[in-house]
Amino acid sequence: MHIPHNKSEKIDAEGCTVWDYPISKDMGVAYQHLTMRGPESGRYLNKVCHEIYFIIKGFVTFFVGDDKYTVGAKDVVVVEPNTAHHIETENLEYITITRPDWYEEQYEQVA
Repeated sequence: MHIPHNKSEKIDAEGCTVWDYPISKDMGVAYQHLTMRGPESGRYLNKVCHEIYFIIKGFVTFFVGDDKYTVGAKDVVVVEPNTAHHIETENLEYITITRPDWYEEQYEQVA
Protein backbone atom coordinates (compact mmCIF):
# COMPACT_ATOMS: atom_id res chain seq x y z
CA MET A 1 0.00 0.00 0.00
CA HIS A 2 1.22 3.50 -0.82
CA ILE A 3 -0.53 6.64 0.37
CA PRO A 4 0.91 9.80 -1.19
CA HIS A 5 0.91 13.02 0.81
CA ASN A 6 -1.66 14.58 -1.55
CA LYS A 7 -4.16 11.91 -0.42
CA SER A 8 -3.89 12.97 3.23
CA GLU A 9 -6.49 15.19 4.86
CA LYS A 10 -5.05 18.40 6.30
CA ILE A 11 -6.69 19.49 9.56
CA ASP A 12 -5.79 22.87 11.09
CA ALA A 13 -6.54 23.68 14.72
CA GLU A 14 -5.15 26.25 17.13
CA GLY A 15 -1.46 25.45 17.57
CA CYS A 16 -1.66 22.22 15.59
CA THR A 17 -1.69 20.99 12.02
CA VAL A 18 -2.48 17.35 11.27
CA TRP A 19 -2.15 15.44 8.02
CA ASP A 20 -4.33 12.34 8.42
CA TYR A 21 -3.53 9.47 6.06
CA PRO A 22 -6.41 7.16 5.14
CA ILE A 23 -5.52 3.54 5.90
CA SER A 24 -8.41 1.63 7.51
CA LYS A 25 -10.69 1.55 10.54
CA ASP A 26 -8.20 -0.84 12.15
CA MET A 27 -5.23 1.56 12.16
CA GLY A 28 -4.51 5.27 11.73
CA VAL A 29 -1.42 7.25 10.80
CA ALA A 30 -1.01 11.01 11.02
CA TYR A 31 1.85 13.47 10.67
CA GLN A 32 1.44 16.34 13.14
CA HIS A 33 3.04 19.69 13.93
CA LEU A 34 2.27 21.05 17.39
CA THR A 35 3.36 24.50 18.61
CA MET A 36 1.74 24.61 22.06
CA ARG A 37 0.51 22.48 24.94
CA GLY A 38 -1.88 19.79 23.83
CA PRO A 39 -4.58 20.02 24.89
CA GLU A 40 -4.50 23.68 25.88
CA SER A 41 -5.79 22.65 29.34
CA GLY A 42 -6.69 19.35 30.95
CA ARG A 43 -5.67 16.02 29.45
CA TYR A 44 -6.54 13.78 26.52
CA LEU A 45 -8.26 10.47 27.17
CA ASN A 46 -8.74 7.99 24.37
CA LYS A 47 -10.96 5.18 25.57
CA VAL A 48 -10.29 2.73 22.74
CA CYS A 49 -7.17 3.68 20.79
CA HIS A 50 -3.62 2.58 21.50
CA GLU A 51 -1.37 5.48 20.50
CA ILE A 52 2.26 5.43 19.42
CA TYR A 53 4.06 8.76 19.04
CA PHE A 54 7.29 8.83 16.99
CA ILE A 55 9.12 12.13 17.46
CA ILE A 56 10.62 13.54 14.27
CA LYS A 57 11.83 16.98 15.36
CA GLY A 58 11.76 19.06 18.53
CA PHE A 59 11.61 18.41 22.24
CA VAL A 60 8.56 17.63 24.31
CA THR A 61 7.51 16.72 27.81
CA PHE A 62 4.90 13.96 27.79
CA PHE A 63 2.72 13.39 30.82
CA VAL A 64 1.26 9.87 30.58
CA GLY A 65 -0.78 8.74 33.57
CA ASP A 66 1.46 9.51 36.56
CA ASP A 67 4.67 9.41 34.49
CA LYS A 68 6.62 12.29 32.98
CA TYR A 69 8.96 11.84 29.99
CA THR A 70 11.24 14.39 28.36
CA VAL A 71 11.79 13.18 24.80
CA GLY A 72 13.27 14.30 21.49
CA ALA A 73 13.90 13.23 17.93
CA LYS A 74 13.75 9.47 17.22
CA ASP A 75 12.12 8.69 20.59
CA VAL A 76 8.85 6.77 20.87
CA VAL A 77 6.09 7.23 23.46
CA VAL A 78 3.28 4.69 23.83
CA VAL A 79 -0.07 5.59 25.41
CA GLU A 80 -2.46 2.78 26.28
CA PRO A 81 -6.26 3.24 26.09
CA ASN A 82 -7.89 4.94 29.09
CA THR A 83 -4.64 6.66 30.10
CA ALA A 84 -4.95 10.41 30.57
CA HIS A 85 -2.09 12.30 28.94
CA HIS A 86 -0.94 15.67 27.67
CA ILE A 87 2.00 17.19 25.82
CA GLU A 88 4.01 20.33 26.60
CA THR A 89 6.04 21.73 23.70
CA GLU A 90 6.73 24.84 21.65
CA ASN A 91 7.61 23.23 18.32
CA LEU A 92 7.17 19.53 17.72
CA GLU A 93 6.88 17.36 14.61
CA TYR A 94 5.77 13.78 15.11
CA ILE A 95 3.90 10.83 13.69
CA THR A 96 1.08 9.12 15.53
CA ILE A 97 -0.01 5.57 14.87
CA THR A 98 -3.31 4.56 16.42
CA ARG A 99 -4.99 1.22 16.65
CA PRO A 100 -7.83 1.21 15.86
CA ASP A 101 -7.96 4.42 13.85
CA TRP A 102 -8.69 7.44 16.06
CA TYR A 103 -12.32 8.53 16.04
CA GLU A 104 -13.94 11.41 17.91
CA GLU A 105 -16.65 9.42 19.73
CA GLN A 106 -14.07 7.48 21.79
CA TYR A 107 -12.17 10.63 22.79
CA GLU A 108 -12.74 13.01 25.66
CA GLN A 109 -10.84 15.82 27.34
CA VAL A 110 -10.58 15.44 31.11
CA ALA A 111 -9.42 17.70 33.95
